[in-house]
Amino acid sequence: MDILYNDLPFCKRPETGAANICYNDPMHWLIFAGISVLTFAVASLFQRLAMKEEKSDPVTSSIIFQLLLGLGSTIIALIVGFHPPPAYLWPYFLAAGFLYAFGSLFFFRAIKTIGASELAILGGAGTLVTLIVSFVFLSERLSPTQWLGAVFILTAIVIVNYERESFRFHKGVLLALAGTSCYGLAIVFDGYILRTVDAISYLPLSSFLPALVLILIFPKKIPALIQNIRQINVNLGIYSALYVISAEAFYTPIQNGALVSQVSSVGRVSIILTVILAMIFLKERSHVGKKVVGAILTTVGILLIR
Repeated sequence: MDILYNDLPFCKRPETGAANICYNDPMHWLIFAGISVLTFAVASLFQRLAMKEEKSDPVTSSIIFQLLLGLGSTIIALIVGFHPPPAYLWPYFLAAGFLYAFGSLFFFRAIKTIGASELAILGGAGTLVTLIVSFVFLSERLSPTQWLGAVFILTAIVIVNYERESFRFHKGVLLALAGTSCYGLAIVFDGYILRTVDAISYLPLSSFLPALVLILIFPKKIPALIQNIRQINVNLGIYSALYVISAEAFYTPIQNGALVSQVSSVGRVSIILTVILAMIFLKERSHVGKKVVGAILTTVGILLIR
């Protein structure tokens, strides 16, 4: 397959042939990774703003988010080039679709009761879930460094939920952990699919499928969904648009030669950045010390695992 993004500075077409060669120029992939980090952190603030409204519904908001994400990524895929996946991959698409559907729903329900900073920290546990699943089902051997990273993430979760000599895992925390567990499992399927399907073609399908799953599970929400689509929450729309940019900026350097581990490692900075931005713009200043320590431990833990 001809590599996409022919106009990017770090992609050059060889004189002899048919495929592009993309060089791992650190300056260019860092720019894309930085865009992904910034847009994801800012998007998290708008998700919180959208769900803070009393009338906001997690189910319809999850569906609209997935539809907008699918629409945005489809437009980009049609411009750049869409390649349908082979038929044998559809069971993996469906499995990932169900996991992303429930993961998205759990996250939207969680952020109605917890802050964007806390959700960002707890979301880091998804890497831990992926690690465990890969170890159990894929027989991937874990190094001492990876085990240490897992300990860091677990410690961060405990610190964030530690109150007066006891641990308080309230509903919002449990929903966030359920959501990140679903996402962590889905990433295992993503890894298999992306061995064959390019990321630009994968994103539209991986976005529309969760929306379809949620509509089938909650058919009674269709009237409210239609009404909300006619009058889309501005904050939800901004969140979805920023998420599309973040996802495309994340996959673009990977598609063009950068290492997944490089881009993913830089992406973990979004946890710390989200905590800082939430403190400044959303006034999430309770337990600041715990959140900062938790964000740092989670980020370091993920880096060690990767």
